[in-house]
Amino acid sequence: MNLYGKDLLLLQEELSGDRDGIHNFEAQHSRRHWDAPNSRPVLDEELLAREPSVAEKLRWPHGCKFAALLSHDVDGTREHSREQLARVAREGMKSVTAWQDKAKYFFSLVGLRHRPGERDLLSPWLDAERAKGFSSTFFLFPTEVDPRHPRDLTYYWDDLMPFEGKLQTIRSVFTQVAERGWEVGIHGSIESAFTPEMLATQRLDVEKAIGAPVVSGRQHNLQFGAAVTPDLIASSGLKVDCTLGSNRTVFFRTGTSYPHRLWSVAKQQWLDVLEIPLVLHDGALLRGDNLDLSPDSAFRFCRKVIERVAAVRGVVSLLWHPENIVKPGYFDLYCRLLDLLKDEGAWGTSAREIAGWWESSGNAKVVDDAMLNGV
Repeated sequence: MNLYGKDLLLLQEELSGDRDGIHNFEAQHSRRHWDAPNSRPVLDEELLAREPSVAEKLRWPHGCKFAALLSHDVDGTREHSREQLARVAREGMKSVTAWQDKAKYFFSLVGLRHRPGERDLLSPWLDAERAKGFSSTFFLFPTEVDPRHPRDLTYYWDDLMPFEGKLQTIRSVFTQVAERGWEVGIHGSIESAFTPEMLATQRLDVEKAIGAPVVSGRQHNLQFGAAVTPDLIASSGLKVDCTLGSNRTVFFRTGTSYPHRLWSVAKQQWLDVLEIPLVLHDGALLRGDNLDLSPDSAFRFCRKVIERVAAVRGVVSLLWHPENIVKPGYFDLYCRLLDLLKDEGAWGTSAREIAGWWESSGNAKVVDDAMLNGV
C-alpha cells in the first residue's frame, strides 16, 4: 500500500466516533488539530529542549508537578432573572436605531413570563473544588459601568441569587465566597479594555461590594487590544490578568503556559502585571458555534493539553461559567477534569495564589534567565 493508502482509504480517525452536533467529523476531531502549535505550549517546549534543567528548577507547592488556574466568569447569577432580562432589553433598544432591531429587543421581553429560577448555580462548583482541596477565582462584573455596551452583563450587586438554600444579594454571596478563601476578581466591561480610567473605577466598585482587595481580572468576552489594554490594566491597580486566550478554540495565544509580564507598546517596557494565559474554556470546547465537541471528546482533548502543560511544569488555565451548570455535560466535564488534575499532581488554585507563588518561589527568575540565555 502506498504512503497515503491506509489513512485515505479507511479514514482511521473517523472510527473514533467523535462527531459534532450535526454528526459530522470535523477538523477539531483530528490528530492534526490536537497536535497543532496552537494546542501546545510551543515556546515552553522549545525552551526545555534547549535548557532541560529548567524543568527541574521549577517548583510548585506541596510537591505538585504543575499548576492549574481554576476560574469562573460570572456571566449570569440566576435562571430567568426578570430584572436582568428587562435591563438587557432596555440597553439593547438604546443601542440600535432601526425599528426592526428595537422590535427584536422588545419582543425578547416575552421571557418575563418565566418564573425566576431557584436553582443554586454557584454552590456545586465550590463543593466540587473543595472536595479536591482546590480553590478558584470568580470574576465578577461590576455594577458601576458607564457607558454600557450592548454585550455587557446586567446583574447588579443588590440583585438576589439562590445560594445555599435561600435568596441572597450578589454582594452578600460573593463576600462569603471571598471569606472562605476563594478569590473574587473583576470581569471588566467591554469598553474598559479600550477606555482610560474605566477599569480602575470598576475594580474599586468590586472591592467595595465584597469588602476585600481585588488584584486579578479578566476582560469580558476576552476583549484585549495589545496596543492599549495592558497599560489600562496596569493603571487600574490590577496585578494579575487572565484574558489572553480564545473565545472560539483552545489556543496558547502567547505560545506559553508560563505566567509572564504584559508589555506596554506605548512605553516600550514590561509592566507590573502578570499574565496567566487562558487555555481551556467551556464555551470554546462545547458550544455548537465553536469547537462543538462532545463532553467525551472534549475530555480527551483537554487531557492531551494538560499532559503537555504538566510536561513543562507550567500552568493550565481553565474557565467554566457557573451559569452553564444548567447545560448538559458542562459541569460533569469540569468535575472529570478536576479528578484528572488531582490524579496528575496539579496544584488547583486561584490566579492570585499562582501569581504570588510564581514570583516568590523563584520560578519567574528561572524562566526569565533561561529565556535570556537563548537570546
